[in-house]
Amino acid sequence: MKISLLGFHGCGKTTVFNALTGSHLAMAPYAGGRTQPHVAVVKVPDARLDALAAMLKPPKVVHAHVEYVDVAGIERSEVERGRGLGEDQLQVLAQTDALLAVIRAFDGAGAPVDVAGDVDAIELELVLSDLAKLEARLPKLGKMILKVSGKELEQAQHELSALSKIKPVLDQGKPIRSALLSPDEEKTIRGFMFLTQKPILFLLNIGEDMLSRGGDFLKLFPLPGDQKDRHFAAMCAEIEAEIAQLSPGERGEFLKDYHIEEPAAFRIIRLCYDILGSLSFFTTNDKELRAWAIKNGTPAVKAAGEVHTDMERGFIRAEVVSWEKFIKSGGFSHARKTADLEIHGKDYIVQDGDVIHFLFSV
Repeated sequence: MKISLLGFHGCGKTTVFNALTGSHLAMAPYAGGRTQPHVAVVKVPDARLDALAAMLKPPKVVHAHVEYVDVAGIERSEVERGRGLGEDQLQVLAQTDALLAVIRAFDGAGAPVDVAGDVDAIELELVLSDLAKLEARLPKLGKMILKVSGKELEQAQHELSALSKIKPVLDQGKPIRSALLSPDEEKTIRGFMFLTQKPILFLLNIGEDMLSRGGDFLKLFPLPGDQKDRHFAAMCAEIEAEIAQLSPGERGEFLKDYHIEEPAAFRIIRLCYDILGSLSFFTTNDKELRAWAIKNGTPAVKAAGEVHTDMERGFIRAEVVSWEKFIKSGGFSHARKTADLEIHGKDYIVQDGDVIHFLFSV
């Protein structure tokens, strides 16, 4: 899972990156000259994996992971002039699974807080990027249709139909994810890596002074009227970055003092899982216990391919136990005796928390 952070100068984006990853990057105000993104890979916290590890005591425990990419900040004024994200930034964003847009919701940055305006401006920048890509493709596609035939013509016509369906949506300033596309149409345009087709989480970076208020911080700010397909969360990056540097034993009192239930790093990963429609399943053998992140709706044969391509090619069956029953029964061998273990074929849809043993031929 790869998540890109973007945002306007002064929003505290790099502080958010530090909070989510435990990094120690220096906060350089308005570092607009930076072109290389910051990258960090972090473990996905999972109490189920911890419980399985406590029972199995494997030599190695491997968490699922998320990769965060922090691209250089942009100026809101430049977006309003149609000159926001640069080509390097766009290429990085295109290669990620979801976007995390940091929105300034704290005072003292030289400009009034404008959460709704910043959200709309970020969305506009992404829409304009997609529109430019689409408008560059349409003339080429029109010429191609006049030159090709057979299967190539059929594919080109199908692509033209899908792109023509999303163009009016982008022209209205709306993201592609709000368009009513068939699964086949979504698959057709996936290769373009349109930014507004990706799920996005808008993260409000609040000030330390707001933490004492508790409750739902999102209610403290006017959000854009149109919130369809938009996801919101809030955190105080400055405090959370300090929390990320503490040992697990030191975090408890710190969190309590600031009325924070859990580190934001844990909560944000769960939200990213949600907006991506992801889940985790587990595998175990004599050498390791491992968590795997896949999309909801993935059949067993494709999940096997995540573990090893040989497992997908030679798939025979999947032995499946939910993690709770796995612990209760004491493992695969006991689960067979208690009938908690289920045998499934390649079309079985993997469920969140499944412990799976794949049988395959080489």
